[in-house]
Amino acid sequence: IGIGNLGRAILSYFSRVRMNITIDAAFDDDDTKIGRVIAGCNSYHISNLREMVQKEKINVGIIAVPGCDAQAIADVLIEAGVNGIVNFAPVQLDVPKEIYLENIDITMTIEKTAFFAYNHGSKGDKIDG
Repeated sequence: IGIGNLGRAILSYFSRVRMNITIDAAFDDDDTKIGRVIAGCNSYHISNLREMVQKEKINVGIIAVPGCDAQAIADVLIEAGVNGIVNFAPVQLDVPKEIYLENIDITMTIEKTAFFAYNHGSKGDKIDG
């Protein structure tokens, strides 16, 4: 959910590299992204999220939206029946204990790596990418 830069990168990655895992649908509220095929994945309006999760029997939701929208998206995913959520939004989500939640904080990971690389006599805090 979320077809901005990060969402598109995730779609692209899974369309090329991870053939054993497929992303069945992408969602956004930006009308310019709706109804398109992005990295081989059909995109839908966020209002169709609950229906598509149930129809396609989607087990895992990937959240790549701004932090202010993440909890509401997680709530819809849970109500629709997902069992797991990967959260790229920069907020902690409140989910029931039976839902597997993985929080991915890319900024924190890069900052942490740069900090430890710099403090352990590496080439400094430059990161290629």
